[in-house]
Amino acid sequence: MPRHDSAAAARRTLITVSVAAAITTMDITIVNVALAAIAADLSATLPQLQWTVNAYPLLFAALLLVGGSVSDRLGRRRIFVTGVALFTVGSLLCGVAPGPQMLIAGRAVQGIGGALIFAPALPLLAAAYPGQRRNAAMGVFSATAAVSAAIAPLVGGALVSSLGWRSIFLVNLLPGAFVLFGALRWLPAAGRQPGRRLDFAGAVLGVLLLGAVNLAVISGADDGWTRPVTLVAAGVAVVTLVLFVATERRAADPMLQLALFRIRAFTGVSVLSFLTRAVGFGTMPYLVLWLQGMLGHSPLQAGLQLSALSAAIVAGSLVVARLQHRYGNRTVVVTGFVAICVGYLLVARVGADSTWLEALPGLVLIGAGMGLLFAPLMGISVSVVPPQQAGMASGTANAFFPLGTAVGAAVFGAVLAGRVGSGLSDDAVRAAGVADATATEVRDLTSAGRFADLPTEVERLARVAFVDGLTTVAWVAAGAAAVGVAVALATVPSRRDKTDSSVERVPTRADVRRPAGGD
Repeated sequence: MPRHDSAAAARRTLITVSVAAAITTMDITIVNVALAAIAADLSATLPQLQWTVNAYPLLFAALLLVGGSVSDRLGRRRIFVTGVALFTVGSLLCGVAPGPQMLIAGRAVQGIGGALIFAPALPLLAAAYPGQRRNAAMGVFSATAAVSAAIAPLVGGALVSSLGWRSIFLVNLLPGAFVLFGALRWLPAAGRQPGRRLDFAGAVLGVLLLGAVNLAVISGADDGWTRPVTLVAAGVAVVTLVLFVATERRAADPMLQLALFRIRAFTGVSVLSFLTRAVGFGTMPYLVLWLQGMLGHSPLQAGLQLSALSAAIVAGSLVVARLQHRYGNRTVVVTGFVAICVGYLLVARVGADSTWLEALPGLVLIGAGMGLLFAPLMGISVSVVPPQQAGMASGTANAFFPLGTAVGAAVFGAVLAGRVGSGLSDDAVRAAGVADATATEVRDLTSAGRFADLPTEVERLARVAFVDGLTTVAWVAAGAAAVGVAVALATVPSRRDKTDSSVERVPTRADVRRPAGGD
């Protein structure tokens, strides 16, 4: 194939998978701003609204590993196309849902489709962009996904206000059709490995494991860590983990090659992927509560203020390829975590009387750091493993992204609530002139950012307590980013060319007799 034809084909692949990444990541959080309208229109209960939010990320996270491994066996374009079709159909079901049950079912179908889209996306890009060009492609892809997630509340608010809540789902139909057309017409059909058998037991256990872990985290954060559903999900996760490891160790061609984790760079990238999402997006709900609840900004204003973070993500993603080429992966990843750490230290300076501008420099640094991390981590995850296992590696590493967001939100929420509880003790509330009977309600309203509903006597105390909680969250996030620096220094390959040459063959039992030299 002539060089210009190859470059054009690669660009079409990048456009196709990037548009798919945009709509799938946006739908993880876009529904949050429509919950009030959905509740009013469909008479949905609180549990139904919770499942409307959680059905998508639960199935998305649970199926990433399986989607990646299956794409290695059946072909990456085939799985990608299946995912796009399911996601688009799920969006249609949500958009025309006559009741909450169909809406939840549509969200579940969306989640299945999103996982089948995302899992083979990185291997498709890696195959289309060899060598140094891959860094730039990964930068565009990661920037598209990250910014889509960051601006989802802003876009959702505009759509709900102008066209109604159904529009946040129906708007996916046109880009979904475009991606389906592009995938069938432009993506290469190669990559199928028909000789490999599907590890059915590993697939089922993998879905149960990731689903149970995410359900436990989401349920614990929403309903409490001692609720039966949380405890049962955590117990299922532990049992399933033991069974999954035992099954994969015995399988001739396992769903997940546990030997991948003997590759130091792959293990490091998996941990760093988790930390990136935890510190990057896990704090966002509480920053939004600060902007809207405490400072009194509208959803649109808060979205515009957080767009500084989104713009910095884009800027970091656009320059990361050149930085990787010049300084190497390790330096870039370390710099990204250092920027996030310093950014949160700046956010920790806000006080009870601060405006949002006090946090602006920190938000910019956090966004820039995130922009420097997404593409390198994605690229390393598929370049340090054998090409035939790129889908498995991509699915495994990507599974840590939604898990990191969920765990981060849960941990930071507990930190915020703990500090608010300390600042609004029964004695402190009583001293402010509020009856003891309402102390618990005051703490709950403050943690939820509902300052307009607070008694006037305790409002100042509540503002101080909330800001103390937010600054503690920022300190904890800075500490987590510092851990990321240490992990990156210990595990990330130093140069991009060394990353490619460090690929280690991870043989299955089925091909253990193959010579060590490989292809």
